[in-house]
Amino acid sequence: MKYEQIDRKMPPAMKERIIGQAWCSSLRTQGDRLADVLTSPSHLSILNEKLSSDERRTLRLILSTFGCLSFTGERLEKEAAQHMAGAQVSLGLMGLRQYGIIVAFRKAWGEQLFVLPEDAFAGWQSLLLPSFSTPIENTDRDCEFDVLAVGDVGEDSRLNEEEVVNPRGLAQQLFHFMVACSRQSSLSLTNKGTLHKKQLLKLTEHVSLPKRILTMAGLTYAFTDVYDEPSALIIEMAIQMGFLLKNEAGDALIIDEDAFQAWLTGSYDRQQAQLYQIWRQALIPAPVWLEHGIALMEQAEAADGQWFELDKLVQVIQACCSTVLGGQRGMDNTVDTALRPAFISAWVQPLSVFRFLEVGKDEHEHVWLRWLISPRQQNTCETAVSLYAHQTPSLYVQPDYELLLPPDASLFTEWEVAAFADIQHSDLVRTYRLTKESFQRALDHGLQSAEVIQMLQRNAYYEVPAGLIISLQQWEEQKDKLYLEEVTLLRCQSADIADALLRNEKCRPFLGERIGEANFIVSRDVLKLLTKCLESMGFHPNRSITKKLVLNVEEAPSLTEPTRGLCYSRDTIQLYDIDPHLPQRDDLYPDMLSIPTSWTKEFRDYHASTRKDIIRKAIEWRSVLQLRKEGRDCFIIPRMLREDRTGWLLEGWEEHRDISWQGDEWNEMKLILPGINDAGVREKEETLGEL
Repeated sequence: MKYEQIDRKMPPAMKERIIGQAWCSSLRTQGDRLADVLTSPSHLSILNEKLSSDERRTLRLILSTFGCLSFTGERLEKEAAQHMAGAQVSLGLMGLRQYGIIVAFRKAWGEQLFVLPEDAFAGWQSLLLPSFSTPIENTDRDCEFDVLAVGDVGEDSRLNEEEVVNPRGLAQQLFHFMVACSRQSSLSLTNKGTLHKKQLLKLTEHVSLPKRILTMAGLTYAFTDVYDEPSALIIEMAIQMGFLLKNEAGDALIIDEDAFQAWLTGSYDRQQAQLYQIWRQALIPAPVWLEHGIALMEQAEAADGQWFELDKLVQVIQACCSTVLGGQRGMDNTVDTALRPAFISAWVQPLSVFRFLEVGKDEHEHVWLRWLISPRQQNTCETAVSLYAHQTPSLYVQPDYELLLPPDASLFTEWEVAAFADIQHSDLVRTYRLTKESFQRALDHGLQSAEVIQMLQRNAYYEVPAGLIISLQQWEEQKDKLYLEEVTLLRCQSADIADALLRNEKCRPFLGERIGEANFIVSRDVLKLLTKCLESMGFHPNRSITKKLVLNVEEAPSLTEPTRGLCYSRDTIQLYDIDPHLPQRDDLYPDMLSIPTSWTKEFRDYHASTRKDIIRKAIEWRSVLQLRKEGRDCFIIPRMLREDRTGWLLEGWEEHRDISWQGDEWNEMKLILPGINDAGVREKEETLGEL
């Protein structure tokens, strides 16, 4: 879940309390949105300096254990058991909520869930895991790498031989799908809400994706009995891009031409980057190891066009997921045998298939990666992206009416070509053929031969063959000589009635050509107006037919209704309401006035019975004990007070190791309450963290 969504759900008073804090009041230069304050790397760096030791350690634990997945307070405390006392975790979580770093939600039955918004994850990762934020080892030694085939990520991660993948990537396949959709008279849906199977085969004819492209990434989707995974993915992309929407009746899909045209006018890198963002969002919130992998790879994008080693990346992911709370554990040079294939399957291989990523091998058979797109590209308008303005040749026109589009030909140019030619082969070079039938289709949609000829001359590398120009002109002339047209005919019972209609000033403008003595051609656009006029004159045309004819005009589908995609969202936290209640520190230690003040203020030796009382209270409040043993101060997280016939034992953790001490093994002791008298504990933890 992103801050943008949280902003819409958060009570105004709670939001104002967060952005009204002193630390961010001077940073509210771009507005009052939470995303403006809590995602900017520079702002997070300032906020990081404000965090207490407990808050920073709690956030580091959340990053390494949960990422952007939701979690309960109990689960967080359990993960921290050997490193932090429960009160420290609660105090840290409380502070993180007050800053707005962590957001709490509450289910209908009262269970509380916490989440780190996904758009702040990468920023906090780079701040709290500093040893991992440096660029991953990279190089630009292209000559030392063998670039692997699309979808190939090494011996254990290759596609089946029969699975052919388009080398141009996902944007090219989405384009072919949308061209096929535009040529359909309608995209009607079944009662279940799916496209008809026969039509689906036509629409996905040029979609070439692995059969298990969604399963390998861990995604599930609706209508698995109708759509295979490649079809579901390409439809999902079209819906999420806003190209396909349901009509108002919900029984058909329609094309939002404005959205599609806006996408077409961008560069191919931008088109791919937009699809990358949709794919990335479908996987979020991801398992924590994948979340770290995504963020680290996007950081590596800063080294433009350079390679980085897969195994080095996996080692960094392992280290991120096994971070010690007080600091960072050194990276292990070994690669987890389960993590590597899981990361390849869920992330690297799909990105290679979509041509977001390129994979290579060095002379030692090590796998290397590099971006083919700009994954962090923002959705800002490109300057003068109008492809008309470039005026650079981008296709070859063959004498046999074949049109060849080289790799650098834009999708906008290809869209213009697809209007009057049919795709023959889609590879790095796309091959189209101009036929009489394809040109007739263009004429039916309002194109003229002069426009087609002009487009070819504007984009062709060489002179357009004269024979092709002559053929286009002749085909247009032949079409104009004879054509079929669907019209609405108004029949009158007699010529007198027809004459009466012509004499009526209100009715006459809506009458078209007169056919014979008693009939008129009527345009569908004015059918409803003509019907009202006829009724005012006392005539009553067939209302059922009239309603059917004007349906398309009067009940135009709404383009504002969002259309749900096919892939099931992993972001279930958005189903719940934000919990605005912020607990106070005093809530951690109820009845604090009932204990002797000496327990928290004096470091002294106590009688055995008092020692046990202090230990029980520390366990109840989930706090810390400071004990002096053999001249050394020890900070213990108590877990249990065990008593038997031989005496009693204190069991707990000291600096991440189990301890089990007899009641007389230490001298002085003190009850440490995080947030009240824990300065010594924090100082020691920070020192250990630096070490």
